[in-house]
Amino acid sequence: MNIYRRELKANTRSFLVWSATMVFLIFAGMMKYDAFAKTGESVNQLFAALPAGLMKVMGIAPGMDLNSIGVFYSVFYPYFLLLTSAHGCLLGANIIAKEERDRTADFLLVKPIRRYQAVTAKVLAAGTFMVLFNLVTSLTSIAVVAPMNTSGSSLTGPILWVSLALLITQVLFLSAGLFLGAWAKNASRASGIATAVILGTFIFKMVIDLSDGIEWLSFLTPFLYFDSLKVMYEHEFRLPYLLLSGGMVVLLISGTYFFFQKRDILN
Repeated sequence: MNIYRRELKANTRSFLVWSATMVFLIFAGMMKYDAFAKTGESVNQLFAALPAGLMKVMGIAPGMDLNSIGVFYSVFYPYFLLLTSAHGCLLGANIIAKEERDRTADFLLVKPIRRYQAVTAKVLAAGTFMVLFNLVTSLTSIAVVAPMNTSGSSLTGPILWVSLALLITQVLFLSAGLFLGAWAKNASRASGIATAVILGTFIFKMVIDLSDGIEWLSFLTPFLYFDSLKVMYEHEFRLPYLLLSGGMVVLLISGTYFFFQKRDILN
């Protein structure tokens, strides 16, 4: 538990910065809705004139009514997902690999615990921050959207469903970061690869959006595992992607324990 508390303390400042960024993103996004809502149907006509590929990249499907606050909120899902995934992946990589960088490996080695216990404490600390970040996202969304919602139908439920989709993807990226932190030889390398994974999967998501006939490759990027609008209103979680996510999490966490057990953390 000392390691768990140590990791919570060491990563609190970073968590607060990420949380402030998310709060700003939500406020800025919904302020845009407030401006768009005043234009009436002209906003739908404006976006309808854009190329279909560009609209898809922006998360806007043909026929979407952007005057609906729920629909407008769903458009920001890819950006929420990018931020939460980056937080999870980088947190996982750093929390595992930072002992060599900070030259604090002796702190772990002098503890009367086994390495797997140290990994477990770090995984629990990272998971705590991940859940808290998800709560910041969902609670801020509910608080900001509620005063702007004049439809009479509460959006708390739909937002919580989207938050669940975010959480599943967060767990996947956190697991990837933990694995990279244990597998890589140093923290800077782990963070670099984690950044490449995040940007690579996000860019590949845009490539699929802009291309025809390669939608079957969607399993290669978690950014396409869930459709925000269908998750919000139809509670659609596609079973193949849930199974794929679960299987990858198990493999990545198992790999984290395996490689951390074998690495030389003194060098």
